[in-house]
Amino acid sequence: MRRDQAGASAIEFALVLPVLLMLVFAIVEFSMVMYDKVVITHAAREAVRAGAVLRNPKLTADEIARVAQQYCGTRLMTMGPAQSARVQVHQTPDPVFNSPLEVIVEFTYHSLMAESLLHAWGLPIVLSSRASALNE
Repeated sequence: MRRDQAGASAIEFALVLPVLLMLVFAIVEFSMVMYDKVVITHAAREAVRAGAVLRNPKLTADEIARVAQQYCGTRLMTMGPAQSARVQVHQTPDPVFNSPLEVIVEFTYHSLMAESLLHAWGLPIVLSSRASALNE
C-alpha cells in the first residue's frame, strides 16, 4: 500500500512541476520588466532635470539624450541581445525661461519565455517613459 502511494506522489510531482516552474519564471520575467520600467522612468526624469535646471548655456538635445542613455547604461536588463534605450528630446530651438522640455525614453525588452508567443502576435514588449518640465 505504501509503495503505491510513493508512486502516486512521484506522478503528481511530475505533473505539477512544469506548472510551478512556469509560474516561477513568469514572476522573474515580470519583475525584470518592472525593473526596466523603473530604470527608464528615472532616466527620463534625470535627463529632463539636467536639461531644465538654471544653467547658461542650456544643454543641447544631444547632451540631454546622453544623460538618459548614460543613466540606462548597464542598468537595463534583457534576455536578448544587449541594446541601448532610445531617447527623444523635444525642446524649443533656443530654450529660455518657462519653455517646455520633454524627454521620452523607450526600451524594447526581449523576453526569455514569452518571446516566441509575443512575436507570433507581432507584439514586442516596448517600455516607454515620458518626463516633462519647464526650463528654469
